[in-house]
Amino acid sequence: MEAAPRASTGERLASGALGLAARALGRLPAPLAYGCADALLPALCAWALVHELRAGRRGRGARRNLRIAYREELGPAERWRLLARHARHLAQLGVDLCRMPRLDGERLGRHVDLAALEPLRELLARGRGLVCVSGHVGVWELLGHAASVRGLPVTVVVRRSGTRALDALLMRLRTSGGQRCVAQRGGLAALRSALARGEIAGLLADEDAGRGRLFAPFLGTLAATSSAAAWLQRRSGAPIAVLSCERTTRERYRIRLWRVIEPGREREVRPASRRRVTAELNAALGAAIRAAPAQWLWGTRRFATRPPRERAGADGLPPRADDATPSR
Repeated sequence: MEAAPRASTGERLASGALGLAARALGRLPAPLAYGCADALLPALCAWALVHELRAGRRGRGARRNLRIAYREELGPAERWRLLARHARHLAQLGVDLCRMPRLDGERLGRHVDLAALEPLRELLARGRGLVCVSGHVGVWELLGHAASVRGLPVTVVVRRSGTRALDALLMRLRTSGGQRCVAQRGGLAALRSALARGEIAGLLADEDAGRGRLFAPFLGTLAATSSAAAWLQRRSGAPIAVLSCERTTRERYRIRLWRVIEPGREREVRPASRRRVTAELNAALGAAIRAAPAQWLWGTRRFATRPPRERAGADGLPPRADDATPSR
């Protein structure tokens, strides 16, 4: 077997520094740990401001996504205020992740409202597994962690950062509760195997899926959406649960179950089933985002891929979706 390439001195130093910082934030009292995040907030806001001004000139960025989602509902000042709250959420998000291993069986219930996990047990009892779908809203990393700590078997797909030191740290934090993490390459096969074992298969479904994907309404505008969840359901017969984990106060969270999407009738044709599932999934994720708008990653390129022959409106934005029927 070919030996793995040896890490460079810089990578080893970065790995050590990241590990020390994560352990420090994990062990500090909560006021001090989140105080560190607040201390970094001015620098983060300054960086975000510069980034937004540059991205805006290229027709990208969080402000553009806010305009697409809210149109005339939010004025420029309101959008900036929402982005300021969003910056604070991002600063706290790193602390949340570093402190996640502390949320063991004894502490978890004191910090997380876990009521939404009980319906998942009932769905799992059917014996076909369960597809759990979320997005980059709230503290999404806590979903699989909390379910695993409570004894639910979870396999989730994660994206590699491309930096070995950061990937190693994230893997340690993500698996601290017992969940299994698999890479995107080959991830669908691993999720299908988890469903065959009657377990939970978890994935995020709020990223731009690129060309050749299904276009379905998302926050009122067509967006290229992966049909992975629909494919898994079609293959396994498992229900789909759409969840989020939103921050309620510092170090307090609530898991919310937004929708359960049942398998279609056996006679339902595959394209119709895929369109139905994708539309329902996007609607549920949209509801989760609107319930905690400062806690979604607005800077992603969610609306970057556009349907063929689509024309932008007079405001330069993609047109609103006329209805909830996805299109190729």
